[in-house]
Amino acid sequence: MGLKNFLREKGFIEDDSKNKSDKNAQSTGSQTSLSEVVPTFFPLNSNVITSTPSSNDTESEPSFVTPLAKSSNETVQPDPAFVKFFEDELVKANLPGPDYFEFRQLLIKTQQKMATKGVAAPEVVLQAVLMSFEAQEISPAKLVEAARHYKDIIKQKNDDFLKGASTEKNNQLQKRQNVLQAHNDNIKKIQQQLQQLELQRQQLESSLNKEKTQMDVDKTLGQEGIEKIEKAERLISSAHSYIQSTIDDDIKRLQSV
Repeated sequence: MGLKNFLREKGFIEDDSKNKSDKNAQSTGSQTSLSEVVPTFFPLNSNVITSTPSSNDTESEPSFVTPLAKSSNETVQPDPAFVKFFEDELVKANLPGPDYFEFRQLLIKTQQKMATKGVAAPEVVLQAVLMSFEAQEISPAKLVEAARHYKDIIKQKNDDFLKGASTEKNNQLQKRQNVLQAHNDNIKKIQQQLQQLELQRQQLESSLNKEKTQMDVDKTLGQEGIEKIEKAERLISSAHSYIQSTIDDDIKRLQSV
């Protein structure tokens, strides 16, 4: 699924071919479904099976999952649906044969299996997975090389989105400006008619008031769409930063072996 279709499905981009009630219904349903998506290869903290939590919160944190930043006005928590979108793009771009992509899959699966047996030490899980890949003559250096390749892929996807989001916002702004300009033109025309046709003053003043009222209403045209796009920008950037950070952590682990 293309990024624009994904955002339209999730309600961040309005579909002009449908009426407003249909779009509102679609947006409400799509927003609700965001939390129902669970990333597979880059799970958030709550998506990973861990050992029984101890009294120390740091020990119960899942391994190989980038910790979520604390909420603040400047931080957007990664949304599972957007993380899953990047995952799906990586699945499409998965290179033949085992590499970093399969390494991350096995890392998560191994962690889950060992956690059920009471083994949650990151270094133990990492070494077990690396041994499996070394048996296939795949060194940590090769995994790092592949990891950087996948980073480039999601960076390109992120860059493409930012360009598309900028275009979509400009479209919304242009739509509003065109409507407001049309109202301004109508007001000027009516004012000229008032000067020329005093006998029709009351009728023209009524039309003038209606146009002004409608113009005030239409000043917000497109604002909802812009806010949705800006929210999507924040969520995409958050998901992108989350996966990039996770891959960077994996690279550091691999390079330290």
